[in-house]
Amino acid sequence: MDSMPEPLPLPPAPSRLPRPRAGLLIAVLLLSFVLGLAWLVAGQWQTESSRAALEDLRARSVRLHHLDTLLLQMLDAESSVRGYLLTRNPVYLRPYQEGQVGLEATLGALRADAWTDEGQRETVDHLALLIDMRWSLLTQAIERGVPPTAVQPDGGTGKQVTDDIRARILTLRAATQAEIDATQDGAFARFADARTMNRVLGASVLALLLVLVVVLYRQDRLRERMAQLLHSENERLHTEVAHRTQELSSLASYLTNAREAEKARLARELHDELGALLTAAKLDAGWIVRKLPADSLAPLRGRFDRLLDTLNQGIALKRKVVADLRPPLLSELGLVEALRALPNSGDIGEHGGALEIDLPESLPELPPPTALALYRIAQEALTNVRRYAQATRVRLRLRIEGDELELTVEDNGVGFDPAARGDDRHGLAGMAHRVQMLAGRLDIDSAPGQGTRITARVPFARMH
Repeated sequence: MDSMPEPLPLPPAPSRLPRPRAGLLIAVLLLSFVLGLAWLVAGQWQTESSRAALEDLRARSVRLHHLDTLLLQMLDAESSVRGYLLTRNPVYLRPYQEGQVGLEATLGALRADAWTDEGQRETVDHLALLIDMRWSLLTQAIERGVPPTAVQPDGGTGKQVTDDIRARILTLRAATQAEIDATQDGAFARFADARTMNRVLGASVLALLLVLVVVLYRQDRLRERMAQLLHSENERLHTEVAHRTQELSSLASYLTNAREAEKARLARELHDELGALLTAAKLDAGWIVRKLPADSLAPLRGRFDRLLDTLNQGIALKRKVVADLRPPLLSELGLVEALRALPNSGDIGEHGGALEIDLPESLPELPPPTALALYRIAQEALTNVRRYAQATRVRLRLRIEGDELELTVEDNGVGFDPAARGDDRHGLAGMAHRVQMLAGRLDIDSAPGQGTRITARVPFARMH
């Protein structure tokens, strides 16, 4: 059977592009992740440390405020009592009267403070006793109505108690201030350490990222360069192949069209000239038969009958040859009727094959080149079946599949290997080229001993 011509060799497949070392990339990424995680942990530690230091400073600042407030409240109470005793004006007693509640609140806040030193807590408790003692002395002075003096029994005691209160408050204040200074120094030291660690970790991460960027950039540049070279070479090969293919396709199209034009010319000449000669000869022979006397015609009757039969055979052969060259049904009734007449054309049947026809009732009007190409494909396929297939069943089918018009010729003959090369398979090449001229495709499904199925698909939407 005929086969398609051997396709032009394709350009070699592009070689695999180099890829970056996976181990190096993974190591860099992993190390960057570890350093980034360490950086994050260090930042979190710094944040928590700073928050703890700020809370500690705030608590100690509040403690200092309470100590200062306590001393001021005590001094205000003493000044209030002294002013009252000197002036006897009750207005001066208002700070004393209102100060007791404030003193109790301030002492409560100091007792509730989180003292880390047990000695300081004991000092606060002793301070509370001294304040109670001093407050009792102030109350006694108000009741006596005269300010205490040094010569009086309680005069020196009140001053000592006040001095003791002031000394203890100042001691607690100095200790708290020392704790504040120590907390600040520790916070600054931790901040300096954290800043150094952040600088080291940040520089390390940036260095690794820079290395990664450089590696990826070099690999990307290499890939881009090789891709450009491959693209340029592929473009050149593609252009050359397309040019050669276009030349061959143009030549094949020209030869196909020229062959069809020559067939049409021969069909016209056979129909007009040879047909006219045979018809005229038949008419002349009939005229001679009618004009000869019966007695003279009797010895020649046999020869005249053979002559008329020969002329009729010549006219029938002329019609068959004309139909093969340019099927009149194709131009007059369309593709469906032309295909329906193929079983009567003698293209199959030498091996007893039965043709099954599956054709639509009608088709929209097709362009003449499309109808002729499909008819020639069916004609060539059935001719191959008659010559080579030795089939007992042949099926011709034409149908619309979506946007395609599908023509199928299938037989149960001996089959063949479509990939095998052969010098007698130009018919399949012609079929393929006719389909390519219509922007379609030709599929050949065959194997030795398994029959053959040839399917031509051409765009149908373009024909409307």
